[in-house]
Amino acid sequence: MIGIKDLSFSYGKLKLFENFNLEVPEGEVCLITGINGVGKSTLLRLIAGALHPAGGDILFDEKIGRDPRRKIGFISDILSLYESLTVARSIDFHMSVYNLSKYDNSLIRHTKIGLDQKIKDLSTGQKTIFHLSLILSTEPEILLIDEIIHSIDAYLRRLFLEQLIQLQSERKLTILMVNLNFHDIEHIVERVILLKSGTIAVDEKIDDLKAKVKKNHLSNATPNRSCSIPDRLLRPLRILRLSLSRQAQRQNRGRGCGPEPDRYSRRFYRRRVCLKKRFSIH
Repeated sequence: MIGIKDLSFSYGKLKLFENFNLEVPEGEVCLITGINGVGKSTLLRLIAGALHPAGGDILFDEKIGRDPRRKIGFISDILSLYESLTVARSIDFHMSVYNLSKYDNSLIRHTKIGLDQKIKDLSTGQKTIFHLSLILSTEPEILLIDEIIHSIDAYLRRLFLEQLIQLQSERKLTILMVNLNFHDIEHIVERVILLKSGTIAVDEKIDDLKAKVKKNHLSNATPNRSCSIPDRLLRPLRILRLSLSRQAQRQNRGRGCGPEPDRYSRRFYRRRVCLKKRFSIH
């Protein structure tokens, strides 16, 4: 379990959190979302121990041990890997630091990562998968994932998420992730927390949020003020409604028809068509 009590933190005169409280039960998969600059990544860094709060406490279950950092895996949006090392030397260095006797390379075997490749030559997606494999070798109890999923391609993103699902089913990891694109991770998230102005604006179980979406049939247009749902819930509910409609479209197409086209590829294609029409390019 993660318990945050009366947390306070600021960057200089910019105050992000004051008397902030949050509890995350063991084995829960939690999505932390909100607009840019609200403190999502900062909250993960505070939990990981990379930042120190000005006040309050961050408490962990007793089985985590005296040094929680040894049982916390943190994948930041800025990957911290030694770029000059090869993959093999990076693995050896990681094993020596954490005193590990073995390293499971089954995850990186699914990618085109060679042991003789230098880290700097890997793509962002390959670095993310490799970083995840290093973290999992330490058998963490808590996994913190910053907004990195959207920056990797469709195949590696699917591989990344499938590994999370497998870990959750086998080891009941506590997972906190930051992501603005709910569509990618809706099938593994159990709880949604929306941050606003240093406080929790929305804290709902995913099934409850989906039930509210189906019940109220919210539209993308300006909402009716007589609606029974508070304004603070409208934005995440619209996002969920859009995700549900996309999920229905995928089911209608059938799951045996090959992989889903990457949304970035579709966006690029639409832009290219528009440019061709505008400048008469053939």
